Amino acid sequence: MKIAFTSCMSFTVFAQQPVWDQIAAQRPDRLLLLGDSIYIDGPPFPDGNIHPKKLAPVDFLQHVLERWRTQLDQPQFRALVKAVPTDAIWDDHDFLWDESYGERAIEKVVYRENIRISRALFNAFCRTLDARLAPGSFPSAYNDTRINQPDEPPPGYRHKALAPDLHLHLTDGRSWRIGRDLLGAAQRTQIEARLASAPTAVHLIASGSVVQADDDARWAEFDDHAWLLALARRHKILVLSGDIHANRFKSTNLGDGHWLHDATASGAAVCKLVGVGSKCQNYGLLSTAPATLRLDFFSHGTPDSVGSWAIDRNTWKATSI
Repeated sequence: MKIAFTSCMSFTVFAQQPVWDQIAAQRPDRLLLLGDSIYIDGPPFPDGNIHPKKLAPVDFLQHVLERWRTQLDQPQFRALVKAVPTDAIWDDHDFLWDESYGERAIEKVVYRENIRISRALFNAFCRTLDARLAPGSFPSAYNDTRINQPDEPPPGYRHKALAPDLHLHLTDGRSWRIGRDLLGAAQRTQIEARLASAPTAVHLIASGSVVQADDDARWAEFDDHAWLLALARRHKILVLSGDIHANRFKSTNLGDGHWLHDATASGAAVCKLVGVGSKCQNYGLLSTAPATLRLDFFSHGTPDSVGSWAIDRNTWKATSI
């Protein structure tokens, strides 16, 4: 099985997105989008220089709806997700805006309707991906009842058994990110139960945030980090992460033959600083075999300097290829 994974794309930065053609050429069995599939807060802002957080709810809805619709209509992206089963999680730019966590936006009454709207549209995006972009699967108008339910749930945790020995865990790293809490107690309990039900399997944890990096959004900044390390001492865990507009692979030696791996692919169709800086066309490819997992990283259609890695399914140790 081949799983392509990437994150961070903006139609307002790149109307042409060749990375999707590059991924299609790899003939993946699945595509995984690891957050920031749109940039709610990316320029151009509606009505000139009005930041989306200052928009009235109906204007915020129309703005975010248009961002999702333009990404879904991007020809190269559309061709790929129609052909390949695709899963998605969200991160700050498709939840609200850049590090809304820092201003504790999730706790503010003034942003409650913004959050309901962003939930509704992201959930609609996921349903549209599941439907392989079937006609009418994504709302075309701001007053569509599918995105105007008063009790819109958060995306939450989702699990998919890709094979008896390979499980995908789609995390929601934004709906309960408060203080030192990243995933929330209920989501952690759900993940623990799923891992326990398949104790010898490989578990892929999809995360918008990297485990460790020079970034204030990393797992290491939250109490969940210790929880993740404890899980990795009992299970074979490979985190697939995004956010940082670069490819990267890191392994953490937990001792006694236990490892936690973090494979990051980020910057599908943005610049290094979203709208400025060097252009990014990054993705990763996970290839599974009975004895090993192989990770390859690409930038602008060619192998990235991150290199290629093999993870032994038995020892769970990674080696450079």
